[in-house]
Amino acid sequence: MNTTALIVLFLSSAISGLAMVWFKPSGTKNIKLLLSFSGSFLMAICFLHLLPELFSTNTPNVSLFLLIGFFMQLLLEYFSGGIEHGHIHLHGDQLKKFPFLVFFSLCFHAFVEAAPAFHFHGEGHEHEVSPLLIGIALHKIPISIVLASLLLANQLKKLSVITAVIVFSLMAPLGGLLGHWLDHNTEFSNLFPYLLAVAVGILLHIATTILLETSENHKFSKMKLISILVGALLAIITTY
Repeated sequence: MNTTALIVLFLSSAISGLAMVWFKPSGTKNIKLLLSFSGSFLMAICFLHLLPELFSTNTPNVSLFLLIGFFMQLLLEYFSGGIEHGHIHLHGDQLKKFPFLVFFSLCFHAFVEAAPAFHFHGEGHEHEVSPLLIGIALHKIPISIVLASLLLANQLKKLSVITAVIVFSLMAPLGGLLGHWLDHNTEFSNLFPYLLAVAVGILLHIATTILLETSENHKFSKMKLISILVGALLAIITTY
C-alpha cells in the first residue's frame, strides 16, 4: 500500500473543500473545466486500464455488475441532485438544514469508485501513483468544493461544514483500503472483480455525463473541449 498516495487522495479533497470554507471564492467556470478534465481522464483510464483488466479476469457475470454500477450512480444522483457534475440546487425550505441524502450519496459514491485505486500497485509498481488514483484525486477536488459551497449556501455552521468535508474526504481512502484488502486477501480476492466492475460502472456514468453535458444554449465551449482533450491525452501518456 502506497501511504503517500493514500494521503494525497485525502488531502486533494480536504484542502479544496476547506479552502472553499475559509476563502469563499465565487464563480464556477474553473470548477466546470476541472470537472471536464477529470471526467475525460477517468473515461480514458476506464478504457485503457480498468475495462481490459476487468474482462481479463474471466469472472462470471462481471458485465452484470458493470451495468449495476452504471445504474447505481443514476440512483445516487437522484438523491445528490447531480452535485457530482458541479450542480447546486437550493430551496428556501432547506436553509439551515443539513442535506443528509446528498451527503450520504456523495460519500457512498466516493467510497465505491475508489475501490480499485490501489489495485495496480500490486503489479510491480509499488512506488508509483496509479493513473486511476490521480484521476479520482482530481475528480474529488471540484466535488469537495461544490459540497462545501452547498453547505455554506444552506447557512450551516462553519464547524458542520468542516466536519462534513473531512468525512467526505475520508471516503475515497477508505474505499481504496477496502479494495486493496479484497484484492490481496486470498479468501475474498474472488470478490474484487465484482467490486471493480461496480466501480467502473460508476466511473463511466460520471465521465459520460460530464463529457456530454452542454451549456444552457446547448453549445459545447472551446475551453471545455480543450480540457477534455488534454485530460484524455494525459491519460494516454501515463499509460504508455
